[in-house]
Amino acid sequence: MKNSMLLKAAPVRGQRAHLQPCKAILLSAILLMPVGKVAADTISLRDNHQRVEIDPESLAIAWHTDGLIYDLNQAAATVNNEKQSVSQRQKSQRDKASWLWQPGNIRVTAQLESDDLKLQFQLLSGASITRSHPMVLNWFDLPETSTTELLLPFNEGIRVPVNHRLWARYLQDEYSGSNSTQDLKMPFWTQKVRQRADSQLNTDNENELDNPARYFSYLLVNPFNNALAFKEVTAKAAKTSPAVDMASSHAFTPLNWNQPFQVLIHSGQDRLSGAIRYRRWRDEQGERESLRDKAARNPDVSKIIGASHVYLFGSDGISQSDVTDWTGLLKWYFHQSELSAFASREAQTQLLPLITANQPVSLDRYQQRLLVEAVNHSLSALFPFSEDVGPWEQITGQFAAIQKRKAYLANYAAPFLIAPDKWGQSLSSPVLETLKQAGLQKLWLGLDNWLPAFYQPEVIEQAKAAGYLVATYDSYNTAIDKTDNESWLTAHIPEAIRTRCAIERADGQHQAGFRGQGNYLNPGCETDYAKQRISRILELGQFNSLFLDVDATGMVREDYSDRSRLAAPGDESAATGGMSQQAMAQAFNDRLEWVSGQGVLLGSEDGNSITTRGMVFAHGMETTGFGWTDKEMKHNRQSPYYLGAWYPDNKPAFFFKPATVKEPYRTLFFSPAFKVPLYQAVFHDELINNHHWHMDSLKFSDVKGIRDLSSMLYNTPPMVHLTRDEAASATSPRIKALQDYQQGFMPLHQALWDKALVGFDWLNSDGSLQRTRFSDGSQIVANFSHNTTQVHLASQLVILPAMSIRAEISQANGKPSEVIIWQSQ
Repeated sequence: MKNSMLLKAAPVRGQRAHLQPCKAILLSAILLMPVGKVAADTISLRDNHQRVEIDPESLAIAWHTDGLIYDLNQAAATVNNEKQSVSQRQKSQRDKASWLWQPGNIRVTAQLESDDLKLQFQLLSGASITRSHPMVLNWFDLPETSTTELLLPFNEGIRVPVNHRLWARYLQDEYSGSNSTQDLKMPFWTQKVRQRADSQLNTDNENELDNPARYFSYLLVNPFNNALAFKEVTAKAAKTSPAVDMASSHAFTPLNWNQPFQVLIHSGQDRLSGAIRYRRWRDEQGERESLRDKAARNPDVSKIIGASHVYLFGSDGISQSDVTDWTGLLKWYFHQSELSAFASREAQTQLLPLITANQPVSLDRYQQRLLVEAVNHSLSALFPFSEDVGPWEQITGQFAAIQKRKAYLANYAAPFLIAPDKWGQSLSSPVLETLKQAGLQKLWLGLDNWLPAFYQPEVIEQAKAAGYLVATYDSYNTAIDKTDNESWLTAHIPEAIRTRCAIERADGQHQAGFRGQGNYLNPGCETDYAKQRISRILELGQFNSLFLDVDATGMVREDYSDRSRLAAPGDESAATGGMSQQAMAQAFNDRLEWVSGQGVLLGSEDGNSITTRGMVFAHGMETTGFGWTDKEMKHNRQSPYYLGAWYPDNKPAFFFKPATVKEPYRTLFFSPAFKVPLYQAVFHDELINNHHWHMDSLKFSDVKGIRDLSSMLYNTPPMVHLTRDEAASATSPRIKALQDYQQGFMPLHQALWDKALVGFDWLNSDGSLQRTRFSDGSQIVANFSHNTTQVHLASQLVILPAMSIRAEISQANGKPSEVIIWQSQ
């Protein structure tokens, strides 16, 4: 790192982008000596064939193995931007040493165990630390001249060639300031390092001669209060010169200063070595729970094995498909003064003149939608929900109001509508019948909220009887007043909790909620509210699955409000002084684990590794948000990149309008050469993950095939959005897409769901042929090119059609592998 970097928290990318406080952390960039040279006064650690040299003052690290030397960290360590002096050096063992940094007053310990170097930084006193002035340890500085590529767990995993200038600029602009709890989906990164030029080669290992680079991974054992900085290196003439620079820091704060910062540096042989080491670390810490173990606790896990994931949109009582007499419904609505009194200005302007004219009434599609919206809105106003009541009463009251709305329509508008048991915008009996007629055997069906289940509880039972999982979306992270956004049902949380549980930042201000609305809440505060509301929703909605938004994103913050408010009323034992990031992560995990214990199949957003307790599935890792501030994507309705409006409620264009992907996003996020299955190497047989719900499998027309093949290669499920009209028949395009995905994904996942992903290879030089390998010997090969390709697999030459995968599934008892070929349509 040649120049200083000012880190600022970047906007979070992903579902319902959760804005973080904009805090600055200055990462010093002091070069004390040339890259690759360690000071004479070094500490040398040995363990069998490994030797590591550490400069205790600057933290420059050189790793010696197989006669080669690799430089892992530049000499740039500082505390609060100040170089440290070394005292109290101790080295009683050949593999372990410690020393004291002053004036930082930090005890540093280093220990080499086989392929792992463990570093610990223990602050001995927090007396000088305040809320506004944490102590910042700048400990890592990428040796960019000896590093050839970075493997970063942003989303599923990205591969960044260090000389790639487009990536350098994007990392600097969009990812500098990232944390290692929410932004990094797992708290590690891997760098491919070439040997030092002056290495004295002394080995008989031909592989080392042919490929002297190794992969070194940095596992942040303490994933909290960390920051990453990225910087584009000044351009040089040579195309091979480094373009990406990277640094990392840790902040000691009043809430965490007594927690040591620990790093594990692992030496490995391939791109997945860091992910596989992290998987092992999770296992060693008792953090892993396999899908097979989860299935033993909840038999419904079997229903998600091989299932496609479907979101059904719309939560009101009737849809346009439910109307049989448009003229009659229109006249009835405006003659029902208790309803039409709530008509919007648009409805009055566009619809009322139609019934005053002396001519036949014919409604176009826009007018039909407007009329149905008017009826649903007026019913909601006539039979409103109770607010600022307890959670049990809140949900019970909503259920009662829904029954009144439905009864009112059945009593007064029946001549204009189909039978009441077929009404519904999302999961209705006609939609369910289409899914079954299409032969869709395994589905996870997600609703935007629980109201459709209150309208048609018998349809939920029918869907479960068909073998489907039915889930509602729920969330307890942003709390708003109902008047701020009436349609955001899950965020309607009583005012007392909005105030009492609001997160207080270090600057004393409340943390604004999603998109600046309301407040973000501390998950450890008033925990009974969420438990009671969830219990009542599950009881009345009869769901067998639940999607709990945000809780698994790793979006942990420090909360400086009085911690005693997190205790139960009357409990004076709770300490005061706030909640650390680590404690907040535990609070999220406690809530996730509690929900899992209610017998429902639990999912959440992203599935970041520090917040996965009790979860079976997550949405967000395979495709996440990008271009949040891009004007063409957000606002230019004439652009092919425009994502669409968040309207109408029952079928928002944002979710259904096809779009193409703008550069540089297309290259950076969808080129197979930049993708690597880091997340699946850790979680494949533990947690099922797929796309963010903003971007289902059909959203981007120009990269659909690439996304399809990546999902099949990584063995992750497809996601398809549906509405009542999109599921009108088994021949509708979206239903046919689900049939196609089922043919490929279901047999693959049923064979591999409980296997670890253990290998990832390129089978040609440009990465258009890739292979994943699983712990039972099965393998999947993807041909990302638009040409038929030949490839050698084992001893045979096989032909792969364009844009296709070929899977060889290992069989028991020595039987020949089952071959599955699937081509993206």
